[in-house]
Amino acid sequence: MRDLVHLPSSTLDILTGSAPTGPGPMRLSLRDAPERERPALYREFFGRSLFRLDVEPLRDHTLEVDVILQRLPGLRLFSGKLHGSRNQRTRAFLADGVDDFTLLVNLGGPYRVCQGRHDLVLGDGEATFLTCAEPVSFAHRPPGDVLALQVPRAPFASLVRDVEDRYLRRIPRDTPALRLLIDYVGIARDERTIASRELQQLIVSHVYDLVAASLGANAAEAQGLSGGVRAARLRALKEDIAQHLEQPDLSVNALAARHRVTPRCIQRLFEADGTTFTEYVLAQRLARARRLLGDPRRGADKISTIAFDAGFADVSYFNRMFRQRFGMAPSDVRAQARLDREQSPSGAMADGMQGRLGKNPE
Repeated sequence: MRDLVHLPSSTLDILTGSAPTGPGPMRLSLRDAPERERPALYREFFGRSLFRLDVEPLRDHTLEVDVILQRLPGLRLFSGKLHGSRNQRTRAFLADGVDDFTLLVNLGGPYRVCQGRHDLVLGDGEATFLTCAEPVSFAHRPPGDVLALQVPRAPFASLVRDVEDRYLRRIPRDTPALRLLIDYVGIARDERTIASRELQQLIVSHVYDLVAASLGANAAEAQGLSGGVRAARLRALKEDIAQHLEQPDLSVNALAARHRVTPRCIQRLFEADGTTFTEYVLAQRLARARRLLGDPRRGADKISTIAFDAGFADVSYFNRMFRQRFGMAPSDVRAQARLDREQSPSGAMADGMQGRLGKNPE
C-alpha cells in the first residue's frame, strides 16, 4: 500500500487545468502556497469551486489544508487534515442539485457539525451521517484529521430504512462496522489494481454495505453477514495475519481477541472463502518461506532459520509441508533459485558483487 502522505500536491495542476484524471488518489494542499494567499485560495478554490462551500477562517487558528481526494464510480473519498475554518453549505449552493449523503469520521480533534436543528460535536473516532441537500456547517479544531465518504442518494437509500432519520446521529468510535469501514478504506483505496473497473465497483459496493451497517441498517449487516461487511472483515483479518505471520503462536483465538469477534466467526469467514484459518496461515507461511529461500541476501542462512522466520516452530513439520506443497525440498528450491540467477547475466553480476561484499550480517 502506498503512503499517501508522500503524494505530490496536485493543487496547482488543478488550477492550471493540467491535473491528472482517473481513480488514483489526488493530494490537495495549501502548504506550498504563500501564507498570506492561503485564505483566499482556500475560499475560492477549495470552498466555492471544488467542494461547494462558503468558508470563514476562524480567529486565532492557523488554516491548514492537506487532504487526499479520490473518486470512484458512485463514491468520493476525502481524507487528511482540514482545520482552522468554518465551512458552510449554504442555501445558495443547494441550487447545484447535489443531494448526496456523506459519512463524516472524525479522526482527530473536536469536530462540530450543524444541520437543521441538530448541533453535534464529534470526539476522536466518532462519526455522523448527513445530507448535501440541506444546509450544513462544520468546523474542525487541530489536529483536524478527517475521513469523509460521499455517496449518491439513489443507490444508497435502498440499503437503509428511513435513512432521513439517521441524520446527525452520533456513531460511537467502538461501533464494529465503523472500525471495519475505516480499516477497509485504508487497505482498499491504494491497491494498484484499483484501476480495474470491476474492482472499483466491488469496492464501492462493499463501502456501501459498511456505511449502512455503521448506521445500524439491519441485524444481518451488524453481525457481519452482508457481502461488503464480510469482505471487509476478511480482508482485515488477512492483513493482520500477514503482520503476525512470523509468530508461531498465531492462533484463531488471538486473532478473534484483537478483532473483537468470536473464533467461530473467523472460521466461518475463511470457510466461505473456500479454505480454513489453519490452511490459510499454512499457505501464507509456506509462500513466505519460498520467497526467503529464493532471496540471495538470505543465501547463507540455514534452512531452519528460514523456517523460523516464516513462523514455523517445528523444522521437521516445515520440511514435510513444504515438500507436500511444492513437490521439492527447501534445499532444492534454494539450489534452483541460485542456478537461475547464475544463468541470468544480471543475476551473475549481482551474485558476484554479493560475494565481494561478503556475507550479510546476522
